[in-house]
Amino acid sequence: KKLGGLRDLPPAELAAMALLGQEHSFPRGAVLCPPGERVDRVHIVVEDRVRVRGGEHGDEMVGPEQTMGLLSLLARDDDGLDAVAETDTVTLALRADDLFDAFEDDFGILYSQILDLARQLLRLRRRIPAGTYLAPGEYGDEPLTGPIDLVQRLLFLRRDPLASANMDALVAIAQRMEVARFEPGTTLWQIGAPSGFMYALVSGRVRCTTEDGRRFVCGPGYPLGNLESQCGAARWYEAVVETPVTGFRNETDAFLDTIEQHFEMALEFLATMATGLIARRAEMRKETEPAVVA
Repeated sequence: KKLGGLRDLPPAELAAMALLGQEHSFPRGAVLCPPGERVDRVHIVVEDRVRVRGGEHGDEMVGPEQTMGLLSLLARDDDGLDAVAETDTVTLALRADDLFDAFEDDFGILYSQILDLARQLLRLRRRIPAGTYLAPGEYGDEPLTGPIDLVQRLLFLRRDPLASANMDALVAIAQRMEVARFEPGTTLWQIGAPSGFMYALVSGRVRCTTEDGRRFVCGPGYPLGNLESQCGAARWYEAVVETPVTGFRNETDAFLDTIEQHFEMALEFLATMATGLIARRAEMRKETEPAVVA
């Protein structure tokens, strides 16, 4: 239950995962994760502590009942972690292969992990500073006119974090996407509105205003409304079209149905979420670091 994605599993599924856990003992100074190698297992510290650097940890001491390396494992980060036992330490470890096998055998376990990451990302995103502009740099901002065919949709998805996904899976998503166009001033949703869908912005910008008055802008390439839809949460900001917008509307349930049928795409999506959470945590650490006085 210390692994967030497993916390809400039914007892039978949780027991099956618990059987895969392996107890390990490490003497002081032992290396649990060598830097420069992919994390091949996630550790829950049972006794004493481990100094961990890199990935989601930055530079921290991990103690009893704390988890080490889960996000780096899910992100399939080639840089890995630098983890050394600070004292004689006991951990309970779950191998990456066992975890991924469980994901493939039971989509409920995989979805539980997706839901946990989405909730963490949403908590951090809700702290967004006023004036932030959210849009990947490789997307243009020129208005799109005319019909958008299947090939154009696939080209858009190929620039997405799921670019390396199986073509059959991309076609399944592209066929379900609905083209949506909005004029400036259109309100896409109000605070508190139900979610369940997102707009992948192709062109144009949307102004978002939170309940406390903070404003941020989302531009081309951004998955507007995705996080709260993955969590099943209500909209936490008002979204108003600022310039002519073209986007693809994607229903969350339809997307989940697709990745349930295409396991590699599901892993790519999970890795993208874990990578984003690692990056956001790093940003938060920088924001809270004390200023250096010359």
